[in-house]
Amino acid sequence: MSKASLSQISPGNSDGGAEFIWDALPVVLWVVSPNGFVRRVNRASEDLLGYEAREFEGIALDEILVESAQFESLAQSLEELGKVTDWEVCVRCKDGSTRNILIDANRDSEAGDAIYCVVRDHSVTKRTEEHVREQVEFVEKIDEAVVIQGLDGRVLHWDAGAEALYGISALKVIGKEIPEEFCHNKTQIAAARQAVLAKGEWSGELLQTTASGTNIKVQSRWLLVRDSLGNPQSIVTINIDADQAINRDEELLRMQRQECIGTLAGGIAHDLNNVLQPISMALEMFYSRLTDDEGQEMVEMVESNLRRATELVRQILTFTAGVRGERSSVEIEPLFLGVGNFVRQSFPKGIELKSTIAQNLDAVLGDSTQIEQILLNLCVNARDAMPGGGSIKLDACNFDVDEGFASRQSQARPGRYVRLSVSDTGSGIPRSLRKKIFEPFFTTKGPDKGTGLGLATVLGIVRSHDGFITLETEEGAGTTFQVFLPSLHVEDTEVVKPRKNALAGELEGAGEAILLVDDEPTVLKVMQRALEKSGYAVLAATDGEHGAALYAEHHENVRLVITDMSMPGMDGPELIANLRKINPDVKIICTSGMNTESNTNIFKELGIATVLPKPCNSRTILEAIKTTLGADAAEAA
Repeated sequence: MSKASLSQISPGNSDGGAEFIWDALPVVLWVVSPNGFVRRVNRASEDLLGYEAREFEGIALDEILVESAQFESLAQSLEELGKVTDWEVCVRCKDGSTRNILIDANRDSEAGDAIYCVVRDHSVTKRTEEHVREQVEFVEKIDEAVVIQGLDGRVLHWDAGAEALYGISALKVIGKEIPEEFCHNKTQIAAARQAVLAKGEWSGELLQTTASGTNIKVQSRWLLVRDSLGNPQSIVTINIDADQAINRDEELLRMQRQECIGTLAGGIAHDLNNVLQPISMALEMFYSRLTDDEGQEMVEMVESNLRRATELVRQILTFTAGVRGERSSVEIEPLFLGVGNFVRQSFPKGIELKSTIAQNLDAVLGDSTQIEQILLNLCVNARDAMPGGGSIKLDACNFDVDEGFASRQSQARPGRYVRLSVSDTGSGIPRSLRKKIFEPFFTTKGPDKGTGLGLATVLGIVRSHDGFITLETEEGAGTTFQVFLPSLHVEDTEVVKPRKNALAGELEGAGEAILLVDDEPTVLKVMQRALEKSGYAVLAATDGEHGAALYAEHHENVRLVITDMSMPGMDGPELIANLRKINPDVKIICTSGMNTESNTNIFKELGIATVLPKPCNSRTILEAIKTTLGADAAEAA
C-alpha cells in the first residue's frame, strides 16, 4: 500500500468514507508522529496488541518496544532512505506477552512529516524459524548417523554422524543419489523403502560398507515425513553401528549397577559412621580413666578394631569411586597453577578466581592426577552454583589435626595434613540435601547437565588417600569444601596417640566462664569438654535463641562468647546483635566455614576481630581465647 493511498484513506482526510475504509482494512495501520507518538490506529490493530484504539493512541512507541531505543533507528532510516521495509521489532502487548512484528514505514511531508506504518505479525514465522534451527542443532549434536532422502532417493541431509560412520563428506552426497556404501544390500534397502512408504516407519539391521571398504552392521530406523496435507515428502534414516549400540547398552547396565552399589555403599557408610562416632569419642575419656596396664591394653584393642571398621567403610566408598592410583610425593602449587589456568580459560568471564598458597607448604603422598581431579570437580561444582557469576577461592595450607578435631570428623585421624579449600559465593546447599550430596549419582541438576558422580568421585579419591573432607555451606551465602590430605612432613612418622596429647600450660584457663553456641550437637559437646579440660567454665547453647537466653541470665559472669555464624533460626549476626543490646562490650569469637567475600564484609560490619575457620583444632581455639581475654585484660589495665 503506497504512501499516497494511506494518506487518502486516513481519518484526517476530508473524504467522508475515509473513516469507514480505514477501519475496514484487514491490515494493521498506524500513523505515528515524527517524535514517535501514536496518532491514529485502525481497528485491526486492536486484535494484534490487545489495546483499544483510544488506549493506544497517544502512546510513545518506545513504551511498547521491548528494546525501547529502536524507534530512533527507525526515524534515522526514514531520514536517510525515505522509507523502511520489513523493519523487525519485538513489541509488548497489553496482556504482557510479546510479539514479533514487521513494519513497512513511509514519511509524509504533506501531513506534517507523519509516519505511516503497515504492520504485519511475524511471531508465527519467527517461532517456526527458531524451532527449525533448534531441530537442526539437535540433529547435529546427536551421535547417530542421520540421513534425509527425498522420495527420488536423492540425499537432502547428511549429518556429522553419517560422515563419521561412513567416512563420506556431506559435500560429496548432498543432492545426489544415496551412495553405494549405504545400499550395500539393495534387496534390504528396497524392502525397507517399501515398508516405510506403506506403514510410515521401518526398523531393523542392515549390512553396509564404509568408504574404506569395511563392512559394518547397523541398527537402522526409517521414518516417513509427510506435509500438512498428508502427502509423503521425505524419508529420515537414523543409523547406529550395532557394536556401538551394544557397548552403549552394556555401559547403561554398568551405570545402573554402579548406582545400586553406590547407593548401598553410601547407606552402609552412613549407618556405620553413626555407630562408630560415639565409640571414637568415648575412647579419649577411657584413656584418661583407665590408667592400669590391662585397661590401657583393652582400650588399645578397641581402638585397633575401630580403625579396622573405619578402614572397611573407606574401602567400600573407594571401590565405588574407582581403583587406587600410584602414590608418590606431590607438590600442590603446580596443581593449583594448572587448575587456575583451566578455570580462567574455560569458565565464564563472570566468575573470578582467587588463589592463595601458604609458604613452606608440605607435599602429600598421592596421585597427582587424582588430586587435580579433586580440585577440578570442586571448581566445576562451584561454577554450577553460580550461573550468574561470582568468585571461586582456592586455598592451601598446612594443618595439624589433634584428637579433639579428629573426633568430630568422620574418617579423620590425628596428624599433620595439607588442607585444600575450594569456596564459592553461590547459592549454597539446602540442609535437606547436605547428607545426600556425596552419594553416587545424586544430583539436583538436569539429566543433560550432571551425572551426580562429581562429589562422589571426590569423596572416593580423598578417602583412598587416607584423607577426609568437610563441608560448610549456607543457603544464599556460598559453599566451602575443605579437603585434608596427610602430608609428608617428617613429624608424621610418629604415631599420635590421644592420651599423650597435652596442651601447653600457658593455654590453660583459670575458671573463666565462656558461652559456647553451635547447632551441631557433636561439635558442641566435644568443644565443651575440650575447654572444660583446659580450665574453663562452659555454658553450652544448642542454637541462637538458647544462647541469647543463657547470656541474658549469666552475662555478668560470662567473659567470652564463641558462636557459630550459620545456624537455623537466630543465626550468628542476629545473636551478636542481641548480645550487644545487653552488653555493648561483649567479647566474641566467631567460627565459620564460609570464608567468602560477603561473609568477610559481614564480620567487618559486626566489628568481629577474631574469626576461626571451621573446622579448627583445640589449640587454635585456646590460642584465640587467650588472645581475646588477654586483650581484654590489657584494656582493663
